[in-house]
Amino acid sequence: MLLAHISDLHVMVPGELAYGVVSTTPYTVEDYPIRLIMLDTNVPGKGHGELDTERLSWLEQQLSQQPDRPTISFMHHPPFPTGIDLMDGYGLTGLKDLERIVKRYRCIRRIGCGHIHRPIQKLWAGTLAYTVPSPVHQVSLDLTSDAEAATFTMEPPAYQLHLWSEESDLVSHTQYIDQYDGPYPFLKPDNGKNEVKLKERATP
Repeated sequence: MLLAHISDLHVMVPGELAYGVVSTTPYTVEDYPIRLIMLDTNVPGKGHGELDTERLSWLEQQLSQQPDRPTISFMHHPPFPTGIDLMDGYGLTGLKDLERIVKRYRCIRRIGCGHIHRPIQKLWAGTLAYTVPSPVHQVSLDLTSDAEAATFTMEPPAYQLHLWSEESDLVSHTQYIDQYDGPYPFLKPDNGKNEVKLKERATP
């Protein structure tokens, strides 16, 4: 099952999403074999994220209802420092309680985040937490400068696509959005001879 089908999820978000107005209503998507939990970390008018008692209680309630069902949890702010000073300065509060909840529920296959505008991964609380690249600009990969020197770049836009199956569990891909040369075949049509040679070379 390709979770690319959820690209139109914005139509499912409760509340108004007009300019300057951000919905703070968490919700779940139950239509797929893997469950999607959308957890809000927004603080109106601020850049940092927050998980207060109400939001964390809602998350734990959702997880307790289906504790064995494979799940991806999505939120804007990542639960770990990235080493990029500017973005870490607008991090997430409530991490200890979130970590306690995540460790309790082994059904969480991923915690998907944005905010950083870069592909970053970290093993956290017994699962894989990650940030995705942006479809617009990317935050520069600068691990030495302070926040005042932070910059952004126009690196290729990208998104992540998740593939789920009972056999292989969850596999995640990063796809760049741009026009590139190709695709080109690895093997030339030569009556299968090149394919046979490649298979022979790969055989230990």
